[in-house]
Amino acid sequence: MTKKPSENRRPAPDIHPAEPRDTAQVWFDDGRVFEGPVGTPLEEFIKVAGSDPKAPTVAALINNELRELSYRVEGDIEVTPITMAVSDGFRIYRRSLAFLLVTAVHELYPGATVYVDHSLTFGGYFCQVQGREPFSAEELASIEAKMREIVATDEPILKTRVPLSDAIALFEARGDDDKVRLLNRRRKSYLTLYKL
Repeated sequence: MTKKPSENRRPAPDIHPAEPRDTAQVWFDDGRVFEGPVGTPLEEFIKVAGSDPKAPTVAALINNELRELSYRVEGDIEVTPITMAVSDGFRIYRRSLAFLLVTAVHELYPGATVYVDHSLTFGGYFCQVQGREPFSAEELASIEAKMREIVATDEPILKTRVPLSDAIALFEARGDDDKVRLLNRRRKSYLTLYKL
């Protein structure tokens, strides 16, 4: 005896209209799930979930896209934390340190421009300074102290998307002709800038 087609079907799932939630769930790659208000920065979920102090989380893959910890969770997401123990995490950390260095120099010596040119085999970076003489040992110590002071404020690095024309005007005002030439060839109508 053969079954009728309707007998082979599974019951329909209970799908129905629902009210929007004011919470979002974050599903970590280890199976843990946390829930919090929509719009909460991912960093807050990471703090509650905990991480290894020897390998702090510096970014995350959210639904397989690399995102900053300041990313605001607007709905349910899957998260894989990126720690300093992996190459991507260490690279993000080093770039953040370079950004911190440039910020500290700009605050202490506004006429100076620091270029972080390339990495060295032992893990450091080759940097150049323009607009002044090389820094003295005392000035380097003051730059380090300023970097530590900025870190102590525990302020986030802010990400901003600006129209390309505004970005070009900003770099023209700074006299960064190389950056202006690059931006004049950019196809996107915006540029993402970071501020500390």
